[in-house]
Amino acid sequence: MRISFFLFVFAAVLQAQAAELETYIEVRSGTLPIILTVPHGGTLKPDNVLARRYGVTGIDSNTIPLAEMIIEELEIRYGGKPHAIISRLSRTRLDPNRELEEAAQGDPIAVAAWNRFHDSSQKACNSVMKKSGMGLLLDIHGHRHLDQRVELGYLIKGDLLKNSDAELNADAALIASTCIRDLDKRSPQSFAELVRGQQSLGGLLEFRGFRCLPSPSKAYPAFMAGYFSGVYDVAAHGSRDGGTVSAIQVECPWNNVRDVPENQRRFARALADSLGVYFEVHFGRKLK
Repeated sequence: MRISFFLFVFAAVLQAQAAELETYIEVRSGTLPIILTVPHGGTLKPDNVLARRYGVTGIDSNTIPLAEMIIEELEIRYGGKPHAIISRLSRTRLDPNRELEEAAQGDPIAVAAWNRFHDSSQKACNSVMKKSGMGLLLDIHGHRHLDQRVELGYLIKGDLLKNSDAELNADAALIASTCIRDLDKRSPQSFAELVRGQQSLGGLLEFRGFRCLPSPSKAYPAFMAGYFSGVYDVAAHGSRDGGTVSAIQVECPWNNVRDVPENQRRFARALADSLGVYFEVHFGRKLK
């Protein structure tokens, strides 16, 4: 009788922990070959998760409502939703866009949340590969750099973006180290065009009114200027190390993108429209 009681209690505890993790890391299945990850927009600071002792802890404000609008606009245009993995935990408790040690700093609940975030991201990638053969992961962030552009990270450092198109196209080692490695093989355009040409994601967004980096108008960051080239999420789930899901870190400025709902909606529409063209040009398929 006592054993049965303890088993019941143990099962109840596991169930409570699972429900807690579902609250902290929200996972949504989709039907489009697109995955959205949102690691830094959460605000939850539960008392049972220790505060991180080092590393960046600032919130990427309004990235969760922005992602919600992107999901809505994609469904309006293409009749399906992307997969989505959203951390609701404050970055003071968990940073999913870092290696586990820095991300969770030993707290067992934060470790479990990190695992749920990345296990779910990889399951979404596997689902997309099984159903569609290829896909795209967009890691949604926010920045406050002085140059208020949408920064697109492909795991290419800003200094390397200063190289000419010919130099970028000839650098096989660089191309292989990016999170769009597989997409480069599929696209009929050159690597440099894929990164900063008229039909790159930056070029397509600029055509719709949002200044970007890299793009046709801004091939590389200015001297000593901030630029986020991508970190853990796009490295772990993009095509650098294999697979056919490529990834881009999308760093959204505050001004005119994240600041107010009207601008969030405007950007979501522009991104959804751009992705339709992007898939046709580079993946060779329609989203709809």
